[in-house]
Amino acid sequence: MDQPNQNELEVLRLLWEDAPQKPAEIQDAFGWDIDNGTLRSVLVGMVERGLLTRKRVGRAYVYSPKLRRETHFRQMVRRLADVFTGGSMGQLLMELAEKERLTPEELKQLKKIANSEK
Repeated sequence: MDQPNQNELEVLRLLWEDAPQKPAEIQDAFGWDIDNGTLRSVLVGMVERGLLTRKRVGRAYVYSPKLRRETHFRQMVRRLADVFTGGSMGQLLMELAEKERLTPEELKQLKKIANSEK
């Protein structure tokens, strides 16, 4: 499956927060201006690609994400690791930790995760 583009990721973000939604609701909450026709085209394409489901409610369609946020997140992070660190999740995490300014609370949480046994 192709990776979602910026508009598709915004649709997913909104629907993961609150689904199902009508196109007008999605458009109102969108993080930037998007033309109604463009949004409807994005939604139809996402349904065809298996990213969303749609259901007719009255005269309108409502849309919901097909994959859970966690599932999609895992797939995207795995892809990042494949592209940037030869598939090493540990290396990806280390590079992110080195390059980003983490708060003391975030560092504390990372240490807690690192010290926990699975």
